[in-house]
Amino acid sequence: MFEMKDLCERFFCFWRNWCKRPKESLVSIESSKLIDNQKEAEQYSTITSSQQIENTNFNEKKEIEMSTALPLEEENSIFPQKYMNLTETSPDFKSIFTKEKMIKFIEDLINDKTSFTPLINKNGFDIYIKESGSIFSSQFPMIKMYYKIPKSSFTRQNVTVKLIDEYMNDPEKRLKFDNTIRAYKIIERVNTEVYLLHYICKSPMIFVSERDVVDKRYDFYEGEVYYDFSSSTKDDLIPLDENIVRITDHCSVCKIFEDNDGFNIISITQVDTKFNLPPTVMNTQLPTRYKEWYDALVNEINKEESK
Repeated sequence: MFEMKDLCERFFCFWRNWCKRPKESLVSIESSKLIDNQKEAEQYSTITSSQQIENTNFNEKKEIEMSTALPLEEENSIFPQKYMNLTETSPDFKSIFTKEKMIKFIEDLINDKTSFTPLINKNGFDIYIKESGSIFSSQFPMIKMYYKIPKSSFTRQNVTVKLIDEYMNDPEKRLKFDNTIRAYKIIERVNTEVYLLHYICKSPMIFVSERDVVDKRYDFYEGEVYYDFSSSTKDDLIPLDENIVRITDHCSVCKIFEDNDGFNIISITQVDTKFNLPPTVMNTQLPTRYKEWYDALVNEINKEESK
């Protein structure tokens, strides 16, 4: 006999397949909380010795001599082959995964004024949509978001792009303010810029299971500008908890830079959330969710100053 949760999941699966319209499935998902140590040890017991978790803290990682970082003209792939998902094993993607061409890829998406159309302007966020998706997937739209955090929002002194990057990406700091996630862990680090990330997103609504994401991430600086790129790995790279739904179609990019007035953040995300999200809900929820998240980030940065 099915448990209530199983029946609900089956009902929502049926409902989603019956009424799903292409390109209406998207939600912006942010990362996580630390996984219970004992469960984590069991879950990652199959990871090879070359994939062991590194315990060096975030600041020390950022301060490692940059000789381990990828030079701008490096022609070798940024990511190890084992990180590539099925789509990315195509020869069409080989030329994208170098630092120089990754910057061009991100900047081309940011500067694309024709493929992206306005979705909503609210709460200080300019949000655009690209219905045709991306080279990673044509099944789901891309969402592009512009936001500026005014410098006047910070009571803390000497806030920089690198400090904002640290609070967004260091697991210990991220988990203090991000209430959308239950777990967040860097499970393998290739070098100072490339790593494998696992996070668990809390259930977005009643009767919907938690989602987890296994991403390869490349975050780096070019001058004073911060960039990052993430995309899904192979589905079987990390064992899946049977009570959690894995997000297998995901890619995102981010750019952060400072000007006289504040810190400009541009993020572009494409994701299959595994449940239908009508555009009307997306229009009302995205600006609100984004604002709550960035306000929490700013509050955490200011809070640390007062300690």
